[in-house]
Amino acid sequence: MRRSLVALLLVAGVVGYVVWQRPAPPVQPPAPPKPVVLRYADGSKLWSSTDGGPRSEVVKRVLAELAANSMPFDSLVRDGAVVYTTIDAKAQTRAAAILGRLVAPRGGGLGGAVTAIDPASCGVVAYLSGFSHVPDLAAEPKEPGPGLVVAQDVVKTRMTPLEVSATFATFAAGGLQCEPHLVAEVTGADGARRYLAAGEAKPVLGKELADQVTARLQANPVCKGVACAPSSHPTHAWMAGYTPRLAVAVLVEQAGAAADDADLPGVIFQEFLAG
Repeated sequence: MRRSLVALLLVAGVVGYVVWQRPAPPVQPPAPPKPVVLRYADGSKLWSSTDGGPRSEVVKRVLAELAANSMPFDSLVRDGAVVYTTIDAKAQTRAAAILGRLVAPRGGGLGGAVTAIDPASCGVVAYLSGFSHVPDLAAEPKEPGPGLVVAQDVVKTRMTPLEVSATFATFAAGGLQCEPHLVAEVTGADGARRYLAAGEAKPVLGKELADQVTARLQANPVCKGVACAPSSHPTHAWMAGYTPRLAVAVLVEQAGAAADDADLPGVIFQEFLAG
């Protein structure tokens, strides 16, 4: 009996030694990150996480909007997300070309921002900010000035260009208001939908009042028949307005600039709409 027990212990020791000496299974390397792709409204590429260089302000704004809707960047990478934005490639390119030609060469601390919204869906069609000491001038609250105060309780004392264009989109939509957004839809690498913008509108103004505001703004000879409102401030100047299809806000920051730069927002506004 004792010999059998000793033999068993010897066998157990040998087996344990062999198991202990066996090499551990190889550690599987982590899965490579999947690229996150942002697309314009027409499906063409806006940005990819594989692109080098800094992210533009519109890309930062899109990613911030997704994070606010419980889709942080890590989850986008995990899903290999494809983000379809509301940004119109031609409108964005045109706004960049106009600001680059009319604002950038003047220097003197000038900065410009153009935001445009589709009144029917509240999708942001153009979002551009540049040539300013402020990283994202389109998201910088500014005093609107007397020209933009077209209805009480609608225009705040300080507003960003995006908020101004959203306010004018409400007038263009006959008093219906919805949340401006840059993201229309998100899908995973498998094509399954992960997110869809709601785009629900609610009445905040009577249509009669909205129509009265439109008629008053169209009567301004500076606006050339478009509903618009120019406004100046000691440090910046605005032009905001709308057609039935587009609400636009232009801001030109005038820190250290010449007085005639107050006319720039109107020139940018008209050129952008003409395109």
